[in-house]
Amino acid sequence: MKKLHNLSSDFVLSIVTEKNMSLNTAASYEADLKIFFSFMKVQDLGIASIRKTNISNFFQIQRERGFSDNTISRRLSTIKQFFKFLVREGFIDRNPCEDIKSFKKAKKIPSFLSEKEVLKLLNFAGSVGKDNLERIRNKALIEILYASGMRVSELVSLKKSAFTGSPELIFIKGKGNKERLVPISKIALSVIKNYLAELKRTNTEFYKSDYLFPSRSKSGHLNRERFFLIIKEIANIAGLNAGNISPHKIRHAFASHLLSNGADLRVIQTLLGHKNLSTTEIYTHVLDEKIIKSVQENHPFAKKKFKSL
Repeated sequence: MKKLHNLSSDFVLSIVTEKNMSLNTAASYEADLKIFFSFMKVQDLGIASIRKTNISNFFQIQRERGFSDNTISRRLSTIKQFFKFLVREGFIDRNPCEDIKSFKKAKKIPSFLSEKEVLKLLNFAGSVGKDNLERIRNKALIEILYASGMRVSELVSLKKSAFTGSPELIFIKGKGNKERLVPISKIALSVIKNYLAELKRTNTEFYKSDYLFPSRSKSGHLNRERFFLIIKEIANIAGLNAGNISPHKIRHAFASHLLSNGADLRVIQTLLGHKNLSTTEIYTHVLDEKIIKSVQENHPFAKKKFKSL
């Protein structure tokens, strides 16, 4: 029998190849298995000796430690697929997860930023950075994110070639390497052009990079962690609660603001790159206030006063 970390590597390689899975998702699978393997070590369990009760105990501990339903659901899915892989490859005879039912994910209504809060971020984005190039870059990052609603991983890995000419739409490669079109506003495009001009003017080593936001990281482009810190810094300068600001919150704001201003839900689904409409439906809560207000203002009985009988 192979060692656990080798089995994990084989499993992740197989799903990346077969399902065209992104590296970020693959990394989360590996992290889930690492946590499960730690449990196995403490319990002195081997792969062949794992039983349904052991897995149930693992998730009981996860609940007691306060992990969310979504995290537990994802980890169960990872472990189920892992054991299915082991059976298929002949490492074990049976799957101990077969009779374990999946947890229902709790669909939480995402908190989102108001239009005023986003405007503050946009206004102060150009104030953060050690030099003019960084300040213009940070402005471009926030403008693109709010204009397109793309994922952080999609944003930081954008190529310069996507902005050749003056495109109103650009192709990006998203989750599962699926391509989609996302819009770029005239304001965002103008900021990008200014940024590229400044990048050319400074003539640094980064100018030759294919990436729009190059860096010295292993990937060659700005990483998500650094962008997260940049947004926190902008939020602080803008006088906003930095703890409530993140790149994903701006993505939520993009969707929520579009919907509240009349955009079709299926259009938003396409723009966000959601596979299922049900994933996008969590944003419909922004319509509640409009619906209530509309009924109160337009229903024939809403404004009438009735005498008690």
